[in-house]
Parts: sequence; structure tokens; C-alpha cells
Amino acid sequence: MCGFLEALMEWLEEQGYWKRNNGWDHVFICQDPNALYKVIDRVKNGVLLVSDFGRLARNQASLVKDVILPYSHRINTYKGDIGLENRKSLLFFMGNRYRKEGGKIRDLLFQVLENEEDVIIKHGAQSRESRRIASRGMHTSRFCLHPAGDTPSACRLFDAIVSLCVPVIVSDYIELPFEDVIDYRKIAIFVDSNTAVRPGNLVKMLRRVSSEKILEFQKELKEVKRYFEYEDPNGTVKEIWRQVSLKLPLIKL
Repeated sequence: MCGFLEALMEWLEEQGYWKRNNGWDHVFICQDPNALYKVIDRVKNGVLLVSDFGRLARNQASLVKDVILPYSHRINTYKGDIGLENRKSLLFFMGNRYRKEGGKIRDLLFQVLENEEDVIIKHGAQSRESRRIASRGMHTSRFCLHPAGDTPSACRLFDAIVSLCVPVIVSDYIELPFEDVIDYRKIAIFVDSNTAVRPGNLVKMLRRVSSEKILEFQKELKEVKRYFEYEDPNGTVKEIWRQVSLKLPLIKL
């Protein structure tokens, strides 16, 4: 794969369109942090479509020139209306307990949450059965935990959004897609890592959130979830190209 990428870059760098502006007016999909690892310094002038900047250096990517993409959600979109009647669990999380780098917070969260009442927190790798369990869990919970993975963002956040399950984002540094059109404070709760891992803190905080406030969160989630649906003609893809168009003045400059 690396040899293919390098051969492709050699071909691209010989093209007149590339030479015209040294790649500044090109757009590259770089959603997987490792996807363009071997050639990132050769494409960094272009507009990078990335899920986060977790593995990119400051001289390779920035919010000034690049666009943050949502991961494609893996579980089915919730088809019901807003409401709490069918959401009996307080908090849900299912994913790999043990991650490296920034994801080490997960094991600490397991330790403080796994014995809490009304909290479902499960270790599970990706599989069809895991997705089925996650779909049921997110569709029947009020809050969905979103700790960092190997990088600050993960597809689980977008699973929660399309499930109308209020995301609880435990991260000290995260970039989110489409922040100029989505006010994430209206659809998610942000908690710093130190606060989240203190025994009892997170659960007490969530129990204090009123039913009326949760319904407000759900209403906003329902309004914005189209931005995270790649199949929706007015959804993710349309917004990505709008975001790219906003970079044009900088490209010209």
C-alpha cells in the first residue's frame, strides 16, 4: 500500500494542476489517521479532510486550511421521537476498554463506572453482534459516554448523535465537525478527564440533569443529526463541500 501511495504521489506531482499551485488547491480525504502517513508531508499543502488532528503535526494540519469530518456512524439511526419513556438506562458505553495514548482514560472510567446503578459499560470489539448490542443500548439510554480512543474523536460519538442519546464527551482536547453551524453545547455534555474519573462524580452530575433538559438535548440532536448522515442529500457530503468552499479565499490568497 505504501508503495502504491508513493507511486501515486510521484504521478500527481508531475501533473500541471499540481505544479500550478504546489497542491494548495487540491483536496485529500485523510479520515483514517494512518491513511496517508507515508506521504502526509507531500500533501500537507492541500485541504485535508480529517476526523481529528490526533496524529498530525502542527505543520501538517490546522483548522485554518482543513475540514473536520464526522466518522460514518456504524449503528442504525433511531427512528422514534424524543422522549424518556423507553430510555431506562442512565449511561451507556460499549467499546474496547484498553487503548493506547489518549485512550488510557477508558480503563479508569471502567473502574469508576462498572458497578454504578443504571450504568451499562461493556468491553467489546467490533462485530455484528457488538453493533446490535450497541444499537439497543444507545437507543434505550439517556446518555452515551464518549471517551477518547487512540485519538480524541471516535465513531461512537456519531453513533450517539443519530441515536438521540446525549453524548457525554470526556476529553481535554477535541475538534468537532461543522462547529460553525452546530452548537455542541446544545447537544452534548463536556467533562474534563480529571473530573470524570473521580469516583461518583460523573454519575452524580448526570443524575442532576432534569428531564426537561434531556428533552431539550434530544430535540437539538434530532435537528442536527442530518449533518452526520452521509446518505442524506442535505447531510454530511453537502456540508463537507460547503466547508471546503469556505477555504477558497485562503487558497486564492
